[in-house]
Amino acid sequence: MDRSERELRRLDRAHLVHAFGSPAQTDRDGTVRLVKGRGIHVWDADGRKYIDGVSSLWNVNVGHGRAEISRAIARQARAIEYAPTLIGFSSEPAIRLAARIAKMAPRGLNRVFFAGGGSEANESVIRLVRLLASLSGRPEKRGIVALTRAYHGSSTGAASLTGLRAFHEHYEPMMPGVHRMARPDCYRCELGKTHPECALACADELERIVQREGADRIGAFVFEPVQGVGGVIPPPDGWLARVREICDRHDILLVADEVITGFGRLGRNFGVQTQKVVPDMIAFAKGVTSGYVPLGGVILSERLFGRILEAGDEFVLHHGYTYSGHPVACAAGLANLAVIEKEDLVRGVRRKAKPFRKSLERLGRHAIVGQVRTAGMMGAVEFVRDRETREPFPDDRKVPWRIRQAALRRGLILRAGLSYVAICPPFITTKKQIEDLVGRLDEAIGEVQSELGY
Repeated sequence: MDRSERELRRLDRAHLVHAFGSPAQTDRDGTVRLVKGRGIHVWDADGRKYIDGVSSLWNVNVGHGRAEISRAIARQARAIEYAPTLIGFSSEPAIRLAARIAKMAPRGLNRVFFAGGGSEANESVIRLVRLLASLSGRPEKRGIVALTRAYHGSSTGAASLTGLRAFHEHYEPMMPGVHRMARPDCYRCELGKTHPECALACADELERIVQREGADRIGAFVFEPVQGVGGVIPPPDGWLARVREICDRHDILLVADEVITGFGRLGRNFGVQTQKVVPDMIAFAKGVTSGYVPLGGVILSERLFGRILEAGDEFVLHHGYTYSGHPVACAAGLANLAVIEKEDLVRGVRRKAKPFRKSLERLGRHAIVGQVRTAGMMGAVEFVRDRETREPFPDDRKVPWRIRQAALRRGLILRAGLSYVAICPPFITTKKQIEDLVGRLDEAIGEVQSELGY
């Protein structure tokens, strides 16, 4: 290790705060500093090469090192680097990207509000739900129903929608008016039922919450088409349609958080299109630029935006961010979506979804694997102490984290959750590369399984 590298590692420990991990552990052990990316691979400062098995953070969908996107960023920065959309200005990239997203979205969703990322997008959802309730003369109709173990961000409002205890502990009190509902997890049903005999009882939980709280106090239901951080949980067929029907009956807005699933991850432009259900709003981020520049936003239906227009000239939309519609970010988004279209990557996800699933399912041969779940090119491997009872390992055994570390030693980057590891490779990953990825994960699981005495 040369002197420059030692200094960087010292400065990292001394000054840079890393989230979603133990600060004490990072301070002691340091981090892996990435220096280069090409395709599905990244390299660290020591020259080690890794398969990026989770698209960095569910977002580098078109792969690393795309010159088309880098050039678009540079061109826009040379032309005009910033134009504030908050106070009556605009820019060509913001206009064209809004139009492009509206064309990709389900029918009727054609108004685009830009934010800086996923948490800001969901903060905007909260504000818009409240705004629309107020403009409709029903200011109390602002409560939001969200699922257990959902992830909607880590800023205060978005974290309140998030259903993971770790994001609430130490940060309470959370935002009032959030109601929690059982998620559609058929492997670990929170209602103690079995699918399909359950008749989608988890969807009917929304009806019970409405009856308990009153329809005049519930403004929206927020969900992920497939829960990401919660464990890659796809809902059973018919669940979303049932939820849509309940929302329609009680005039509740249906909001899809597509921060992970948007722009092709499930083999359609948006995840809701796999269920043929049209929401009232879509929150997006991550895949809109493939992570090359931060960007997020909300797509609203024309019907909802019409309510805002009806407020007239005296109404001012006091919501937005300094970097809403940032020209450089929007230029990156346009270039990214052009790559996805030119290379037909969304259709490619559909073609590769089945071999991706079949390859991962082979991991079921390990005694500690309880379930393998996939949706499009998202996957998770759930680990259990006992397959028959589905009993998870105690948290202090850190099984997913140990498997993640074993995979890292084999040149594979994964995401470790409470009881699972997630796999979410770039869209450009070939079938041969999928086999390589799964082979390394297979070895990592085998190593940890042996350590556990199975």
